[in-house]
Amino acid sequence: MYKRTLFQSFKLAWEGISFIFRTERNMKIHCMFALMAVVCSFAFRVTAIEFIFVIFSIALVLITEAANTAFELLLDFVHGDRYHPDVKLLKDIIAGGVFIAATNAFVIGIIIFIPKILGLAKVLCRL
Repeated sequence: MYKRTLFQSFKLAWEGISFIFRTERNMKIHCMFALMAVVCSFAFRVTAIEFIFVIFSIALVLITEAANTAFELLLDFVHGDRYHPDVKLLKDIIAGGVFIAATNAFVIGIIIFIPKILGLAKVLCRL
């Protein structure tokens, strides 16, 4: 079995991440929202535990999107261009996992940021 150096492993992982970002529209969308969540976390000075929830939510969405992409590529490779309802179902199931992760991140964002936005709005209304 081929043994990679640690540097080679990181390089290959980065190639996979950059492939997903270049080829998958949804990964770009997820990354845009992730950046917005991190910026808002600093702007609203969220607590450490809130920031942990934000980061874990982001990671979960990005990981599931990466798994979705890999799984779809594998199914396309194994099954080819032929349509099969079971292959469609498998793709729908893994896409559903991404949807669950994204919905989870959205709800966590609402729970963390809405009270802070409303608090800021109260302060601005008093001015």
